[in-house]
Amino acid sequence: MEEGKVYKLTIEGYDMNGLGVAKQDGIIVFVERALQGEIVLAKITNLHKKYAFAHAVKILDCSMDRIVSPCPYYEGCGGCDLLHMQYKTECKIKEDKVRNSFKKISHLDNFKLNPLIKNKNILGYRNKVLMPFGYDSDDNVIYGFYEKLSHDLISIDQCEISNHYVNEVIEFVRKFVRVMNIRIYDEQTNLGIFRGVMVRNNYKNEMMLVLITTKQYDFSKLIEYIQADFPLVQSIYLNINDKNTNVMLSSNYIHLYGKKSLTENILGLQFNVSAASFMQVNHDACERLYLEAFRMAELKENMNVIDAYCGMGSITLNIAKQVKHVYGIEIVPEAIENANYNKELNHITNATFICGPCEEEIKKLMNQEKMDCIFFDPPRKGCDESFLATVVEMQIPKIIYISCNIATACRDINYLIENNYEVKEVTPVDLFSKTSHVEVIILLELRK
Repeated sequence: MEEGKVYKLTIEGYDMNGLGVAKQDGIIVFVERALQGEIVLAKITNLHKKYAFAHAVKILDCSMDRIVSPCPYYEGCGGCDLLHMQYKTECKIKEDKVRNSFKKISHLDNFKLNPLIKNKNILGYRNKVLMPFGYDSDDNVIYGFYEKLSHDLISIDQCEISNHYVNEVIEFVRKFVRVMNIRIYDEQTNLGIFRGVMVRNNYKNEMMLVLITTKQYDFSKLIEYIQADFPLVQSIYLNINDKNTNVMLSSNYIHLYGKKSLTENILGLQFNVSAASFMQVNHDACERLYLEAFRMAELKENMNVIDAYCGMGSITLNIAKQVKHVYGIEIVPEAIENANYNKELNHITNATFICGPCEEEIKKLMNQEKMDCIFFDPPRKGCDESFLATVVEMQIPKIIYISCNIATACRDINYLIENNYEVKEVTPVDLFSKTSHVEVIILLELRK
């Protein structure tokens, strides 16, 4: 087998991320854009000793599960990777990903794995988009997403998984930047002004627009146009990032127009969402995820609960409606400030928000009163072992672990299993349709 050469392959199955799996000359080949049962011509893009990666260049025998991608940029864009398959196939791959991860990493196969909670809207669901700007080969202003495994910008007119109103606003900003001849930032030379935009929208399709630049710029004319043409844009910020980095956003936000925040409704509660707030990108699926997590926890009005890594308090305050008291812990001061505002906004009195490292703050709570359940939804890297050690020390009877990274979740679960916890139930949730990502909710209970 040679890199760059094309081979005729029969696709026997899928890997955990939805790549087609074939075998050639004793080597396992992972083939992009190939479906189980298909015979394809595939070009080897990366060759290792025991495995290789390839890209399907021609489908010789097509699967019934193959569909025409609704996105014209699918071949180049690195944003989505499952647009070529039926949704039922995507769901099966995600369920298998969770099942196989638990089996391979945690050596578990006797737990209850519930069916994947499906996404009702597999397109147009994203409520936040971060779009870098650049130039094409003819020096035209473009925006888009980066090509897979590269930093080359793919020009797009719209993103199919994003809100279509957002696409219209971004295109208007592109035209303004082009007409006003605002120089686009170049990472190689560290020259230029305009980096890109972030747009987020709420359940009413109201939008917040963040213009990302390397220095102050007068956008008063753009704001005037947007006021007239896009009444759904309720808030505009400037984000100044003068660092020589490919990270687009800085912490320096300047309010330019309209409201300082959007209001989001999650399960009947109102949440103040700022430019820097973390919020799940799929509103409807997020609500279904929360409801499933609460079902697993069997929340009761006499319970004391901890919500670690609580962010702006969207899980915490919804827990508060059902329990005696809930404690939300978060290390980011701005998030705790936001959470306390949301607490007042919803007239909730049985929630306490604490700013600090989770592993330190839950130790303090341990000395105050008995805790019945702890929720945690950590970042992709998972939990610090010191945090898990404190959870174990507290002997909290029930854990609800929510994760967007099944590999780190299984690693953390191994630690908990070794320390007298057992996995009782797992539910995968499709928050990120048409991508290989899957969210998972895990119920662990302390062995009696």
